[in-house]
Amino acid sequence: MLTLLTGATGFLGSHLLAQLLRRPGQVTALVRQDGEGGWQRLERALRATGEAVPDDLRARVRLERADIAEPLLGLTPERHRELAGQADAVWHSAAAIDLVAPDHRLARVNVDGTRHVLDLAAAAPGHRPRVVLVSTAYVAGGRLDGTVRESELDDSHGFLTPYEASKYAAEQVARAWARTHRRPVTVLRPGILVSDRPLPAGAPRHPLAEAGARLSMLARRDPSRLVPEATPGRPLPVRIPGREDAVLNVLPVEYAARAAARLALREPAAPVETFHLTHPHDTPVRECLDLMRDVCPWLDVRIDPQAVPGPLDPAVRRLAGLMGGIHAYTSVRRRYDRGGLLEALAGAVPDPIPLDARYLSAALAAAVSSPQPVSA
Repeated sequence: MLTLLTGATGFLGSHLLAQLLRRPGQVTALVRQDGEGGWQRLERALRATGEAVPDDLRARVRLERADIAEPLLGLTPERHRELAGQADAVWHSAAAIDLVAPDHRLARVNVDGTRHVLDLAAAAPGHRPRVVLVSTAYVAGGRLDGTVRESELDDSHGFLTPYEASKYAAEQVARAWARTHRRPVTVLRPGILVSDRPLPAGAPRHPLAEAGARLSMLARRDPSRLVPEATPGRPLPVRIPGREDAVLNVLPVEYAARAAARLALREPAAPVETFHLTHPHDTPVRECLDLMRDVCPWLDVRIDPQAVPGPLDPAVRRLAGLMGGIHAYTSVRRRYDRGGLLEALAGAVPDPIPLDARYLSAALAAAVSSPQPVSA
């Protein structure tokens, strides 16, 4: 059994790799850096998951230098065909996950990258590897209320961030590919993936860890040097429009990885199966803001239901952006159907417990204080 995996050195991808290594088989990790530097990065990411790094890691895993944004993944035509013929499964986890990255970068990585990975899955005539695509529950975009069904893919509400739009387009690419090639695709839509485990320097980070690191640095700065109207020694009030009952779907990455591995063991029941890897209990946005205020006490961001929705002041938007883009979701109250997920798992992976303030505080404090780009 050979699995091709993209994103193996990222936050979710490293946990997926750890799950793959729990069972027999080989893994070819498509990475941006191979050689000893690539191995060190991969091993650092694996150790950060808390799973034991197998002694035979370098015998079971092959690093293949590739670029998902390039046609043929940047491989030679011969190597591309060879990998396509060898793979029993293709897991596509790599993505650009910055919520407000430029549209062209998100499209190149998330949309073109998905197309290129699917091209490889279809490149060997007569060979049909299993295809697993990681998307996001936030592909639901601008829909604020109600229950989003796993089978839905709807852009009629627009999108709250460019990232969501790019993942919607990637799912459209996958559905078109499944129809054209008459091949099944399993789409996984996780919520906001986090962990309360401490993350060593250089390990891939999740959104709350990155927000906590940035806010920790911000707490040591003089607010008046950043925002002219701020008063030294006093909290800077920042009010953003929204609803007091807004929620986020925050999910431990360990649950997502275990569920994904279990889902990949079963035969697909439809041309495109979509599963919401989401938490059964939502996390109030207000609680996250309160905990972020504990990290940077002078930045007093609160939801104001009376504020008029619209573009935020540039300085306010810049400060709010340091909080992981949470300001985009202060009006969201929707929930996610998990019926298909629960039926497919059949009790093999217990639901995660509700995330309390202790867990969320640990997630915010998980990284060292120097910020780095969030890894996909």
